[in-house]
Amino acid sequence: MNRWIFLFLLSIFLSCNNHDQKVVILSKSSQNYVNWIASDSLIIIDAYNSKSIDSLLSIASGIILTGGEDINPLEYNDSANIMLCGPINYFRDTLERKLFDFALSNKLPLIGVCRGMQMMNVACGGTLYGDLPTEIGQQILHRNYGEVMHDVYICDDNNYYTNLIFPLNQDTFLVNSWHHQGLKKIAKNIHVIAKSYDGLPEAVVIDTSVHPFMIAVQFHPERLGNNNLIHTQMRKNFFKALYN
Repeated sequence: MNRWIFLFLLSIFLSCNNHDQKVVILSKSSQNYVNWIASDSLIIIDAYNSKSIDSLLSIASGIILTGGEDINPLEYNDSANIMLCGPINYFRDTLERKLFDFALSNKLPLIGVCRGMQMMNVACGGTLYGDLPTEIGQQILHRNYGEVMHDVYICDDNNYYTNLIFPLNQDTFLVNSWHHQGLKKIAKNIHVIAKSYDGLPEAVVIDTSVHPFMIAVQFHPERLGNNNLIHTQMRKNFFKALYN
């Protein structure tokens, strides 16, 4: 669709609806993510299947980098990890870097989930483990032919950062897990606030001196259920950031 036609139609749509509505871009949509953040106050758009990313970014209020394929190791200058990866999605790597960079430059609220947390670290200059069982062992199973559950523990004493993702007054949480890669070298300005018991980062926050609201988790809050405290805490704080 022509960029100007797209913007014209979207402006008409927005003008006919609540003026408090915000536009949230999912890097690649699925029904679980939509269900997690769905609200009458949001317009949710799938960037992966959109024809004009620049047009989307011009009206974006917030961004969620969702889970998915392995990130190309060349994105963090590690050719050795290529053999440990599944199929590489070059388009998605480029798309999500663009979404992240735009959110960082324009101070848009951003959540990263699983691959999204890994992309946040890579885009900021960090690196990844290519395959967790190979590189750090199997003390904790992070996947086993599908989703598994394991504990994570809070490792940061900054209550403000912690409370962006987790409810306070609890230091251990049971989360879901479905990945074989993870954060290795942590990029500058990224605070690790929770880890699994093999030491792998499970939740991070960008320093608020750099960006007011960029948070990410290695697990999948969108699949934890509406009554889960992490699911609701992250959603609540994302909405606060959108309307701040």
